[in-house]
Amino acid sequence: MRSGAVLVLLAGALALAGCAPKLPKGVDEDALTQYVGRAIGSASPCVLVADARGKTVWTGGGYVTCARNLPTCEGKVTTAQEVLKANLSGEARFLSCDSAGANTVGWAMGPVPAGKGRQPSGLRYLAVMEGERALPGIEIQDRVERAFVRAGF
Repeated sequence: MRSGAVLVLLAGALALAGCAPKLPKGVDEDALTQYVGRAIGSASPCVLVADARGKTVWTGGGYVTCARNLPTCEGKVTTAQEVLKANLSGEARFLSCDSAGANTVGWAMGPVPAGKGRQPSGLRYLAVMEGERALPGIEIQDRVERAFVRAGF
């Protein structure tokens, strides 16, 4: 490939990356990863943060949990991304229910909270855990929301 074509491809990739949704100014991505990991860390959580259109700006936790179908505790089985898209408005809420075998699933979702003196970001989150030792939804909600504030939201 000629160097001119490489430069055009590189410029296009950078332009697309510039259009991708991002975390708000003042929120450190590494700190967010650490705080969420400490709050609900294990092999089974999935945490998604999205803008008002449902575009993911941050993903934490295991890809496997984020990608697989889980019971919603409302009679459906779907992915975390689909549950997030269905909950892009409204108050924060949490759910817990039995999953397969001895497993349970806990869900928490809602607006990303703003810390003291901070403006709301307008972002939404979804956090889910599934397994034998999954936290209940209310506990996931409490822990992940505190982690968001600690990370600078």
